[in-house]
Amino acid sequence: MSYLIQELSLYLLAAFVIGASYGWRLRSMRAHQEQQSPKRDAEQTIQRLQTEQQQLLARIEQLQLIPATGAGEDWQDDYPLQVITEIEPGTLRKLTLAGIETTGQLWKICQDDAAIYALADKIAIEDFVIQRWVSIALLLRVANIEATEASLLERTEIYTLADLAAQKPARLCEKLTKNNQQAPLLDKLPEQAQCAAWIEHAQHILDLKQAEQ
Repeated sequence: MSYLIQELSLYLLAAFVIGASYGWRLRSMRAHQEQQSPKRDAEQTIQRLQTEQQQLLARIEQLQLIPATGAGEDWQDDYPLQVITEIEPGTLRKLTLAGIETTGQLWKICQDDAAIYALADKIAIEDFVIQRWVSIALLLRVANIEATEASLLERTEIYTLADLAAQKPARLCEKLTKNNQQAPLLDKLPEQAQCAAWIEHAQHILDLKQAEQ
């Protein structure tokens, strides 16, 4: 009988030790989780801030050519006419003879339908083709727009600076993506931040023009 009591006592003691050990382990795990939770929150916050910083730096880089005021304007808005690759060499020679060698000269000369019709007759090109080139030339006035991007914008029915300034960045990205899928023109499409920079600078140019009047 005493043997059974002794053995039962040992079992109870073992159960107590196991239970105590399990409870200690459980409390340790809970304490560890509580310690890790603030750490995870801090890591997530740091990661989010780093992402926002990268986005901000990208935004600054894209807008670095946009002046803060109307004074001291300095960005490239005039290019050799050859950047519009759809203009054939023979037509380029005709345009040169007509006194048009750059994108700036093209849009300045063709500011209304009458001027476009006159140039079309002079170089024997359809007027709607010249209008397309003029739209591309106008869009090239915006900082950080390349000729192929201007061509895609024109194909997206954005013909003027006012058209571009009226866009919403997210919607513009969607339209450019859709049109580029239908007839690929760009290997890399502009991101929303880039579209936002274009829109902002287009409005900036329009504001400068209005201030000069």
